[in-house]
Amino acid sequence: MSVFNGQNGRTSEASASSGAESAAPASASVPGNAQRTVMILGKTLRFKGELSADEDLVLLGQIQGSINHTASLTVGFGGVVVGNVRARVITVKGTVQGDLEASDSIVVSPSANVVGDLVAPRVSVVDGATFNGAVRMPRPVAADSAKTSASPSATPAGEGILGDKNVDKLLGAS
Repeated sequence: MSVFNGQNGRTSEASASSGAESAAPASASVPGNAQRTVMILGKTLRFKGELSADEDLVLLGQIQGSINHTASLTVGFGGVVVGNVRARVITVKGTVQGDLEASDSIVVSPSANVVGDLVAPRVSVVDGATFNGAVRMPRPVAADSAKTSASPSATPAGEGILGDKNVDKLLGAS
């Protein structure tokens, strides 16, 4: 099955008739005048299988299967995913039934319905969201290396690695 008909990136006739609901690339502004491609999968989309992509993705349709993604993934209002999701950044505004794992962050919006575990260094479940699962927040790699390089005897008891006294020392204050 082909999503595009090869006419210079335009969608097929069935998708083109649905306007904003179609699966079509869009550009979003990024600081520094760079352009970033965002793929929008419309609400009429029904997909079964494994999906992988490298550009930002907004899903408004239904996917049954796993998603392995290297960029940002947004499950939009009305979007449904039944399967596990892996991406750099995951935002859920629709429904996900499966585990979510992000290398950067996960945001579960007030309109979201999530049944599954969340794994990411930063997780936000906003008031009003429906969530049933566990949350695991592994420490980022940079924080782990900072802890192992600091000597416990170098910091006074009860004072963190970047406590007030240590910040003053770093800034050269006495």
